[in-house]
Amino acid sequence: MKGKILFVAGAAVGYVLGARAGRGAYVKIKDQAVQKGVQQAEGFVKENAPVVAKKAQDVANDAAHAVGSKAKSVSGKGSGATDKVAAKATEAAHKAADKVDEKADDVKKQTSGTSPDDDKLPGVTVGE
Repeated sequence: MKGKILFVAGAAVGYVLGARAGRGAYVKIKDQAVQKGVQQAEGFVKENAPVVAKKAQDVANDAAHAVGSKAKSVSGKGSGATDKVAAKATEAAHKAADKVDEKADDVKKQTSGTSPDDDKLPGVTVGE
């Protein structure tokens, strides 16, 4: 009976110590895997941000030109009020395209010259 109690007590102590050590190793491995995923995502974003920015610029400029040409065609057929609306629509479309251009330029600047401090995403502290 004494041997059985010692065996169970030893098994319990071994289980508890092993579980603690195993948990620490698991957390370390998990943190490394998550950090690797974060770094891959950062690389993907930095690589593709200029392409997306350029596409956004092209779409915004195309939309501005489409609105402008449609507004011109409508303004020739209507009254003075229609001409004013068409002019305001064209102006708004061009302002939107300009804002997209500015933001695209900001993205290109941010992704082209990165410093070592820029290697981390804001708010992500995995593995540290």
